[in-house]
Amino acid sequence: MMRTLPPKPEPPSNDDCCLSGCEFCVWDLYDDDMREYQKQAGVIRDAFEALGKPVPACIRPENLRDAVDPTMRAFLDLEREMAMRIQQEADEHLDSSEDSS
Repeated sequence: MMRTLPPKPEPPSNDDCCLSGCEFCVWDLYDDDMREYQKQAGVIRDAFEALGKPVPACIRPENLRDAVDPTMRAFLDLEREMAMRIQQEADEHLDSSEDSS
């Protein structure tokens, strides 16, 4: 059974982001949606390959990149990395305080 790929997410306009590092930035939401879209496209692509059928151009990896400006992509990657670091430090702090109890 073939799955149906939902429409490709549209990136927010540059006016939609205030660039103040909001916890739930419109770009983070777009990035999450795009990752899910790429994941679903990968499942469908694998099914085509398993059946020995040609993979449609719209789900080939080179056509699944997001439409984000490279400067904005760098900003988003930095924001995501900082958020992951903060979460990791919080988790480590929680672990160390549990160990000392």
